[in-house]
Amino acid sequence: MMEGPYLGFIYHGFAYISMFMMSWWAYRNNSLRFISEEGWPQKLKILFLLMLFGILVWAVVPVLISGKEIANHLIFGRNQLSTIQFAFLALLVILAFVVGLSIAKKLDQKSPIYQPTPALAIFSGYFILRFLFLISYEIWFRGYFFSDLITVFSIPIGIGINIILYALIHIFNSKKEATSSLGFGLLVCLIVLNFGGVWPAILIHLSLSIGYEIGFFVLLPKNKHKSQTS
Repeated sequence: MMEGPYLGFIYHGFAYISMFMMSWWAYRNNSLRFISEEGWPQKLKILFLLMLFGILVWAVVPVLISGKEIANHLIFGRNQLSTIQFAFLALLVILAFVVGLSIAKKLDQKSPIYQPTPALAIFSGYFILRFLFLISYEIWFRGYFFSDLITVFSIPIGIGINIILYALIHIFNSKKEATSSLGFGLLVCLIVLNFGGVWPAILIHLSLSIGYEIGFFVLLPKNKHKSQTS
């Protein structure tokens, strides 16, 4: 990310620890997730601040530090992909969407904790920030951070450190999600290595989120949307 991976780790440490603390703060205020088993977040401002901060420290600052050329190489790669790779990626993207949708269907959209529903403008603003946040998430976790890890350590050790820290930051959601993120983290790390860029991981993560969050929104009772107080 910088002139050398060791200098890059100084920033990586700041980026991870600061986002970990921000996530803890949002968790303590029941505002870590927009859609969860606890219902809507109590303080939307905290959730939106968390996503904006993540976009800044996980994408904007690293891209500015590294420069456009390195950023393009990390995100898009330079490998020419085969038909089999494209087909495999398409299958994973579809599977991620189905998994996300199936999780959304398990939540009771008619529960009082989801009433009244937030205004459409809040949903729209959230989805825009959420997708930018997930893109930033992958750019840092599977891009800058992962690239420096496998430069300093062996690939297995680099993957191990990456997915452990990835799972740890999910601990505020639930132990089950933290555990399942180990498998997801391993999958996307291997995908990035195989494809030579972060963009496939971004597509898979976005597809999972679209299946879950937009799927939940579609399944909501067709009541008139009302603004939520934060």
